[in-house]
Amino acid sequence: MGIQSVLCQVCQGVLPASGKEAYTALRGRLIVSNGYCAGGCAERRAGQEAGQDAGQPVHQRPAPPPVAPVASRPAAASGAGPVRVAR
Repeated sequence: MGIQSVLCQVCQGVLPASGKEAYTALRGRLIVSNGYCAGGCAERRAGQEAGQDAGQPVHQRPAPPPVAPVASRPAAASGAGPVRVAR
């Protein structure tokens, strides 16, 4: 079993195994480093290429609006100190 047979050709995520015997130390390290393939990568890539060929923009999830930074205050100035939980 080579690394290429374990990885998705599109996203480089680890493909699901066919059985418990396929979960080796190598597969475990790849899962930790690359994560799992979510599936549908080839279809998404084909859709993106088809959209680009047709001159249509590829629909992407809009970026979230930026978050304004909050000014930090020292704990003593705010009147709040550490919180203790009684057990």
